Amino acid sequence: MKQNILLVAVCAALIQGCAATSDSHKESPFMPTTTLAALVQPALPAYYWNMVSATDASGNPLAALKKGIERKLRVSFGDKNLNISGGCNRQFGGYQFQDGILKLQPLASTLMACDKSLMDLDAQVGRLFKGDLRAVITGDSTEPTLQLTTADGSVLKLQGEATPETRYGSKGEIKFLEVAPKTVKCSHPMIPNVQCLQVRERRYDEAGLQLPMQDTWHPLYQSIEGFEHHDGVRTVLRVKEYEWKNPPADSPSKVYVLDLVVEQDASGANK
Repeated sequence: MKQNILLVAVCAALIQGCAATSDSHKESPFMPTTTLAALVQPALPAYYWNMVSATDASGNPLAALKKGIERKLRVSFGDKNLNISGGCNRQFGGYQFQDGILKLQPLASTLMACDKSLMDLDAQVGRLFKGDLRAVITGDSTEPTLQLTTADGSVLKLQGEATPETRYGSKGEIKFLEVAPKTVKCSHPMIPNVQCLQVRERRYDEAGLQLPMQDTWHPLYQSIEGFEHHDGVRTVLRVKEYEWKNPPADSPSKVYVLDLVVEQDASGANK
């Protein structure tokens, strides 16, 4: 029986950008190894900020945030809004950052129910991320650290992880790629007998309805960062395509980063 896993219910939502869902990923023969261009001053939106420690005013670990450290609680900053993920629910709101003070507007949240430890984590995040926080960024552009001190003296330390925009030096363009169930042999100058993904681009109108297919199946001579292919599974992905401004030798000038898994069809997995 054909098994379809539909991960996005509303087609119109497909054309909207969202925060990247992928974490750091293992390297593969087609995945470029990036180095950060030197930045004059680490900037909040240039990084994903992952929590590495959380203590109260006396220096004792905050028990409710231990789960967040284990799950890589992440704060992502846009120009005016921030997102917090890694707990049960995604929390988001407006902010201003000036003269070392991070001013947070009240956070909104999605409304899923989860395990108690994750609900406690969400509650603690909501308690700490409010009002004015003293913010200090230390370290260089490759390994910056953000330290936030709350009104009650709690100290949160977050490690910076460069966003794809920072690593590749360009703004990503949203595209949709359909990945075929089977890989194909393809030629690679450095790796013999390598298998490539087969892909074709999908297009949607402003209402989220699929337009007639114009692309044909073709091998993709690189990986999609954050995506793991399973033999026999057809997948539709929303990706961000980046122009790599200064790629190393033998690296592609365009890079694909997974943004969202839209659809999976595992009907051919056991054939």
